[in-house]
Amino acid sequence: MSDTSAILSMPYIQPAQAQKHVTHNEALTILDVIVQLAVTDRNRTAPPASPAEGDRHVVAIGGTGDWAGRDGAIAVSDAGVWAFHTPKPGWQAYVLDEDVVITWRGGAWQDSGGLPSQVSELGINATADSTNRLSVSAPATLLNHAGAGHQLKLNKASAGETASLLYQSNWSGRAEMGLAGNDDFALKVSADGSSWTTALSLDGATGVVSGAAVQSDALDDTAGRLMSVGAFGLGDTGSGVAAPSDDADLCVAAGIYSFTASGSNTPVGDPSGGSLMVLRGGAGTARQIYVAASGQRVWSRGYLGSWQAWVEMFTQASIVGTVAQTAGTPTGAVVESGSNANGQYTRWADGTQICTNGNAAITTNPAAFTGTVTSIDGNKLRIGRWF
Repeated sequence: MSDTSAILSMPYIQPAQAQKHVTHNEALTILDVIVQLAVTDRNRTAPPASPAEGDRHVVAIGGTGDWAGRDGAIAVSDAGVWAFHTPKPGWQAYVLDEDVVITWRGGAWQDSGGLPSQVSELGINATADSTNRLSVSAPATLLNHAGAGHQLKLNKASAGETASLLYQSNWSGRAEMGLAGNDDFALKVSADGSSWTTALSLDGATGVVSGAAVQSDALDDTAGRLMSVGAFGLGDTGSGVAAPSDDADLCVAAGIYSFTASGSNTPVGDPSGGSLMVLRGGAGTARQIYVAASGQRVWSRGYLGSWQAWVEMFTQASIVGTVAQTAGTPTGAVVESGSNANGQYTRWADGTQICTNGNAAITTNPAAFTGTVTSIDGNKLRIGRWF
């Protein structure tokens, strides 16, 4: 039989032992040191000069003097000498000058804050259960950084599962965001906790946004929705409507386009091409404004079951210029004037023409007339039509 206990190395009283009280008191002294263990400090390498009876210290690494070779041991002042107790794994001590608890593990004293800890359920001022295994009841919860930043991670087993944040009102769901049933990030809302609307959904592969908070198409004018590409003159959706084309008749989606003009639906008299603005007024109605590449000629037309004829919009640049017509429809400027050796002429877009020759009679028309010509003041003024 051993003379000491296996764990705390306390001496046993032997059979027929004399002075049994000595052995008994030695065991009590050991218990007095290590039970409810509290030490003054743990950073000394040399013993204090005038220790009080019963003072306890953890000998720091590199012990000197009476503490030499006792690194990590519990040193206790006993009757003017130092007694030492070697810690065993799992011993804990409260360090008075640091207000921390340390534990002997891995051959060294370590802060208990570093101990691995696992609990199946944890309630902080609240009751946890098998589903809500961590439950906190508090005015606020702080998750602070340790270093430069901090991440909160929500992991799910597979794409079809859910990793989300759920916001409740009186224990009834009102909003949820995260990965709910797929790998697309979504924001959902509910008025009653049972019927849910996906307000926004971000495609996990492309980042493209959809949902009830986004316009359903280029003509959707629901208040509060986010405008999408192609809506009310901002680009083209490229889906469900014809893309920009050389034929202006095909540009039916609201937007602003630039292309080379050709085809039967471009404005009569368009020199080469330009830009087209399409305005939608609602289902089945539209307006088109066409600006020539020069920027000095503008046409417009409307859609009322079918596209109406183009009408040129006159500007400062097109009031005075070359007057022209096609099949009786004006296609040039509002007024034109000129002169040559035969005199002067002025033409209007409605077909009226006036010719003069200073104060002399006109012998040859400075510009050609069509049809009947009226001569005034001995042929000094001629009025008629140029078409």
